Amino acid sequence: MVSAGDAVMSSLNEIVGVNGSIGDTVHKQDRDEDEGWEGSHLKGSGLERKRLACSNCRRRRKKCDLQYPCSSCVRLKLECNVNMEDMRKKRYAASYVKSLEAHVAYLETRLRDLVNKVLPDGENVLKNMMLGDIIPEMRNEEGRSESKSNSISRSTEPESLPSTDGTGTSGLADQRDSKKRSASPEPSENDILRKKKFVKGSIYPEGPASYKPKKKESVSLKPLQRISDLKTTVIVRAMHENGQTLNTHPAILKSLSNFYKWLYPGHFIFVHRESFLYGFFNHGDDNYENSQYCSEELIYAVAAIGSRLSPELRELSGQYYQLAKDKLLKIVFDEQSTAKITSVQALLCLSFYELGNGNNQLAWYFSGLAIRVGYDMGFQLDPKVWVTDESSPGELSESELEIRSRIYWGCYIADHFMCLLLGRTSTLSVSNSTVPESDELPEVDGTEEFRFESKHVLQISLPLKNLVILSRIVQIFTAKIFIEPSSTQQRIEYLMKFNLKVYNWRQSLPDFLKWSKNLIRSADVSTDPTISYFWYHYYIVLLTFNKPFMEDCDESKIVVLEALEDLKTLLSNFKAKFSGYQHGNMYQLYSCLLAITCLKKFEAMLPDGQITSVFASPERELRFFNDAFTDFYPSYELPHRMQEDTDFELEQEKQAYNQINNLSYTHDFSLSDEIDDLIKQVFGFDNWNINPTHTI
Repeated sequence: MVSAGDAVMSSLNEIVGVNGSIGDTVHKQDRDEDEGWEGSHLKGSGLERKRLACSNCRRRRKKCDLQYPCSSCVRLKLECNVNMEDMRKKRYAASYVKSLEAHVAYLETRLRDLVNKVLPDGENVLKNMMLGDIIPEMRNEEGRSESKSNSISRSTEPESLPSTDGTGTSGLADQRDSKKRSASPEPSENDILRKKKFVKGSIYPEGPASYKPKKKESVSLKPLQRISDLKTTVIVRAMHENGQTLNTHPAILKSLSNFYKWLYPGHFIFVHRESFLYGFFNHGDDNYENSQYCSEELIYAVAAIGSRLSPELRELSGQYYQLAKDKLLKIVFDEQSTAKITSVQALLCLSFYELGNGNNQLAWYFSGLAIRVGYDMGFQLDPKVWVTDESSPGELSESELEIRSRIYWGCYIADHFMCLLLGRTSTLSVSNSTVPESDELPEVDGTEEFRFESKHVLQISLPLKNLVILSRIVQIFTAKIFIEPSSTQQRIEYLMKFNLKVYNWRQSLPDFLKWSKNLIRSADVSTDPTISYFWYHYYIVLLTFNKPFMEDCDESKIVVLEALEDLKTLLSNFKAKFSGYQHGNMYQLYSCLLAITCLKKFEAMLPDGQITSVFASPERELRFFNDAFTDFYPSYELPHRMQEDTDFELEQEKQAYNQINNLSYTHDFSLSDEIDDLIKQVFGFDNWNINPTHTI
């Protein structure tokens, strides 16, 4: 048996023995210098060597008297370095020199690591080996070159195979490892800037221009209880539900159960169930002050949404909403408060609460505030650098990093879905996010009460990833179709490309995410909210983009009619299985609303013969979606609010339609075109409009 120490020593001998030891190299250099000194004294013996100017004179571009030491070096008190070999005719390529330097740096680093393992207190041994002459120089050069490169290009650099030759020389992968080590050195004692902690909400180490340091409070908080591993996490439930605390209150428990049973994951992926419930049940002793993924305001925000789905709890929904709102605004607008991810989650919950009630302005404001709070803590960056609690910067576990990744990409989907429904420009973008993609997370024992009784295994990470891709397609073509100035024909051309992109996206889905007409007709699958939300999202995207072009584009009519047919099947199955829509979600609510708008357009623009090719009775189809939309009340206030304003909206639509037909009205983009022309003249851009064919 070979011990670990013997293995280290054999590796040490192997590294030192590559092409001669470093010590041998040093001694060889000493011998060469001695030979150079002797060569300068061989004049007249018939064995003279060609004498060159010393290194100092060559560097200063001064004439050398070829003595040893030369007069210039004596006058300047410099060490005269005699050159006996003319290297001017024997030049090595810069790449070859760099590879040698990288190889030496790699060997020195490996040697240093091995000596530290065998001899922890072997600093004298390292000094005798004369290490450190190459590595600092390499660090400076590589650090400058590394700073010019993009982090994305580094992450996409192809991996190299390890060296397979038996010479002991390092392969390309070893050289890259040495470069990475030299490019990102550890902070030295004099590196003050790297030791400074970044201030929350700013990329500057000193904070923004008006930054005022916080006063440290003498109150000592308990250390945060972290989730070490979700696979072994245990949720501790109270033995008796006496209602004295939030985690034992029957109404709160029922509301949270409704939320996670009927609405999760959907557009609420950002409220990760296992981490929230872990904090909810385990951290209630101090009112969740020291909980990372649960807080009072988040509990009330989730309860406000979940309580709407039960008739006996519906009257409490407004109270929970007001409690969450008051606590959140007090926290967010407190200059001394630290941004928390639970604040972001709670604000987004309130945003969707208001969206379900038809309060679009409040929904938009709450969602924007949530994103700003998220930016304040840097949640779009790597989860390791989030600024969430300055009092306990402990090491994050792998599960915590995965939870934070899930929360961010859930917020990303929520932001894009909100913007899709409201017709606004999305805030979060893939291009400015350094958060890794979310992996599948395990379900924790003790959450059975908060799960939908599905016959299928819950999967979130892969649907989430594909929804991010779809949102990226939507983000690109939103600008091309609805924002940038162009004619109707150009917009229709972009719409055709958009429909093709979305169709290709659907065809490229994994098998378990694909669906067909037969699967839509299946009562077990189509009524499962943990699966069908993915389909509703797809149909909402298609209807939103194609609805404005139904009068001018035949393909849009076909796309809309096919989507309406599938939506009718989905909604019919859900109503038949659950006796109504009191447990319906926002996807179903807005699908009905879009379907009603499209059918009204069909009635106004198409003869009965064309629409009856898909629907036998257009009036009956419109009545179906109208009834379904109305049944969502009182779980959601939006149907009731729109019903009150129906007459006014119909009159407005009629006037707008007549204006378009009679006056051939077109949008005036003259000012925007003038600005574009001015930019072209000033900056010399010939092709100002970006090609819409992006690589997704």
